Amino acid sequence: MLIRTLLIVGGGSAYAPGLLDALLKRIDRLHLEEVRLYDIDEERLETVARLGRALAATRSGSFRVRADTELGTLVDGVDAVLNSARPGGFRCRRIDETLPLEFGIPGQETVGPGGFFFALRSVPQALALAKEIEKRAPEALLLNYTNPSNIVTQALADQTSVRAIGLCDQADSDLHALAAATGKEGRSWAFSCAGLNHATWYSQVELDGEPFEPPAEPPAPSAAMDAEHQLRFRISWWMAHTHPGFWPNSYLAYYDRPRAFVDLARRTGPRTDAIVGRLAHYYRHFEEEAQKKRPKLRRHRGSTDFGDLAARLLEALGGARQRSLALNVRNGNMVAGLRPDTIVETVLEVDADGVHPAPAPRLPADQLERIRQLERYQRASAQVIAGEQRAHLPEALADNPLVDSLETAQALIERAAKTYRSEIALL
Repeated sequence: MLIRTLLIVGGGSAYAPGLLDALLKRIDRLHLEEVRLYDIDEERLETVARLGRALAATRSGSFRVRADTELGTLVDGVDAVLNSARPGGFRCRRIDETLPLEFGIPGQETVGPGGFFFALRSVPQALALAKEIEKRAPEALLLNYTNPSNIVTQALADQTSVRAIGLCDQADSDLHALAAATGKEGRSWAFSCAGLNHATWYSQVELDGEPFEPPAEPPAPSAAMDAEHQLRFRISWWMAHTHPGFWPNSYLAYYDRPRAFVDLARRTGPRTDAIVGRLAHYYRHFEEEAQKKRPKLRRHRGSTDFGDLAARLLEALGGARQRSLALNVRNGNMVAGLRPDTIVETVLEVDADGVHPAPAPRLPADQLERIRQLERYQRASAQVIAGEQRAHLPEALADNPLVDSLETAQALIERAAKTYRSEIALL
């Protein structure tokens, strides 16, 4: 599949430069002729566009960079759309992270009630985007980075005719964290995984072609991690220690030790505050580099290799080389124990002929029921949000393992209706 034009929705975000840089590093193996940037923040969009053009100018055979605050014209005739929008911005993210704490539940933008309230904003945005694609570029591929990816991609698959694949860099981030903690950075990693987005178990992990087992004693997490990520790493090691042959997606730690995350958040405050405090620094860097003849991107949101997964996927689809990638697609019969039409995350082979289903490894037997409960929550949330079934919102939220009852779900939604105000139409 030749992708000559790519549209990035959320093209003015502090993540977008990392995506552009990842694409440019592989430009000789891609077919990209134009990257289009869309965002509702005109000032930041123009900053990222200027930087993108400056970076592209240093690479032979590079792509054009085009930016606009009007979505429709950018969708016309596009080959692929990468959705990385953040409806509600950081004001709403801060509520996602703080409101659940009032109920003794971890506050997180993809897990638990915070993820549900994010889905109430991001699912309608994704469905509106899909409608534009169906009308203006029906053959285009939609790559969804917008969180919570499990619910958003499920809604896209259930409600639209658009070819959608959910993307998430978490597998790479988790294994890089493990590599850093065990002194194995820079090595070649391979793995399998099975489950749902932010709820997978990695297995068959190999380092330089040899099987890798986590050390018997817990390694110290990287000092570069913030306190929340260090806690996730420590709990992940304990979960792996009690499940030999497996390493958990670090987001599973929230379900395993919810009280620890509540206590930490009450001590340290919401992660949003730290992120917002760095945004001006990022954009100053983008502006400074955009004015140079030889710009170099040294700082952006996300890990240092953010965007690499999207670039590798486009590279494989373009026929440069076959790749094994962790993607979110309809299950079929890949992950045993989950429904065929559920969006699952597993490692798939990708080449010029597309994405090829393959049997996924088994899940730990004692974890299957938790994954099935998350599956029920994922499917119910996608259905009621896409169908604008306000009366059924509490039932869907109550399916989440972190919400202990329908009464708690109803109380959370009543509190949210007063707090988010007009940012969530369905409330």
